Amino acid sequence: MSTRMVWRICAAVGFAILAAPAAFGQILNPRVTLSGGGSIPKADRTFVVNGQTFNTHFADGGRAKARLTLDLTRHFSIEGVYGFGTSNLNVTNTGGTPQTTGFGVKEHELQLNVLQFFTGSGSHLRPFLTTGIGDAHFSPTDAAKTAAANQFIGSPAQISSTNNINLTVGGGFEARARGRLGLRVDITDHISAVPTFAVPQTSSGPGGAFYPVSGVVHNIQVEAGLVLHLWRLE
Repeated sequence: MSTRMVWRICAAVGFAILAAPAAFGQILNPRVTLSGGGSIPKADRTFVVNGQTFNTHFADGGRAKARLTLDLTRHFSIEGVYGFGTSNLNVTNTGGTPQTTGFGVKEHELQLNVLQFFTGSGSHLRPFLTTGIGDAHFSPTDAAKTAAANQFIGSPAQISSTNNINLTVGGGFEARARGRLGLRVDITDHISAVPTFAVPQTSSGPGGAFYPVSGVVHNIQVEAGLVLHLWRLE
C-alpha cells in the first residue's frame, strides 16, 4: 500500500466524521488518541565487506503517534495512524579496536489498523488485539548522508530514504475516564524489511559500496496516550 493511498483513506475517514450528524457519531464513537513512548528495533546483522567484519544495530528511540479510531461494531474498530520517531543506525567495524559510527535515521509511519475489543463500546475498560498494514519510511538525516558520503560500510556511499511495507500485530487497552477523556496503552510489533537506504545489497565491482543485509526488522513499540472522544457517549 502506497503512502499516498494511506493518506487518501485517512482523509476520507476524517471527512466522513466531520460531515456526520451527532447521532451518527454516537454509532461510530469517533476518537482521537495522542500518545508517546519508545521503540526497540530488533535487526542486528553481522557481515563481511572487503575483508572487514561489520555489525549493524538500530538504536532504541522515542516515538509519538496520532490516531483516529472509529467503531464498526461493538467489538471491532478501524483506525488510521501517523507515527514519528528515531531509529538511528550504528555501524561497528569489529576488526582490531572496534569503532562505531552512528547515522541518524528518522522514521515516519502511516498505518491502517483493525482492532478487536473483548468488551463492548460502552465498557469503561476495553482490552483489544491489533492487526494492521502500512508504510514505514526510514529517512537518514542530512548529517548521516554527509557522513556516509565520506565512509559508510568499508567505502563511501550515497544513502537515501527507504519505504517498506509495515505489518503490525499487538494489543493493549482503552480506559474511559470522565466525560470525553480516556487513556490508551499499546504494545505492538511492527514488522518490515530491513532498510538498506538505497545501497545495493551485493557488490557491483571493486570499490563499489554495498550493504549485504536482508530479512526483517521487528520494531517493538510501547506507548501510552490520552484519548479524546469527539462525541460524548452516555
